Amino acid sequence: MIMIKKHCIILLPALLLLFTSCTKADPAKDYREYTYDFNLGTQGWVSLFSDYPKGEESFYELEFTHTHLPAPLDTMVNAIKISGNNHSDDLLSFMVTRMTQLIPNAIYEVTFDITLASNVATNSIGIGGSPDLALGVGGIDYQPGNETDGANWYRTNFESRLQSKESNNIMQMIGTIGVQDTTTMYTLINRNNNGNPIHLKTNDYGELWLLVGIDSGFEGLTSLYYRSILIKLKY
Repeated sequence: MIMIKKHCIILLPALLLLFTSCTKADPAKDYREYTYDFNLGTQGWVSLFSDYPKGEESFYELEFTHTHLPAPLDTMVNAIKISGNNHSDDLLSFMVTRMTQLIPNAIYEVTFDITLASNVATNSIGIGGSPDLALGVGGIDYQPGNETDGANWYRTNFESRLQSKESNNIMQMIGTIGVQDTTTMYTLINRNNNGNPIHLKTNDYGELWLLVGIDSGFEGLTSLYYRSILIKLKY
């Protein structure tokens, strides 16, 4: 279930305490919380895969499904599985959701608090790079998508530097997907940018597309299960 909270002002007239009203007295103090519980469904999130040849979705084993958590976790609980086999040494695997009815042309401080399941060991070594990939969060004020380059490869219409474990004004690295050095089984982990929000600007219509994901240099299969995401926006 998506739970949305807005901070508002309680008006208590001095001479008439028969009612209270809840209103946004000052749009400049806009604050919102969105809780996405993926046990209940995809909650409006969709996939975005990029940096692979057009038409090679099956070869790259691209998958975005609502399914059970893997064992040894509680398999009665659902999550979003996003998976891909990085044959290109450069596979981007993101989730996207669209925010509406925000203040137009406003810069929001945005924090993400993510619970996901990973089976990746920290300090691990793999072909092309470590499987312990950077996890990033961010957003843009237009619909993210793919364009095709001269070699007929999909490329995003925005820039991510997560493959190099770097942040920019679109995507902020909030840690890696590694659990611990001895990890062999799926484990729930938390990653967040609490206390270090990313600043994202809405468009003329008060829209913002939020992004969560990885940009892999590891030439192998990576499968993550997103259990929940808490997002806070403050203007």
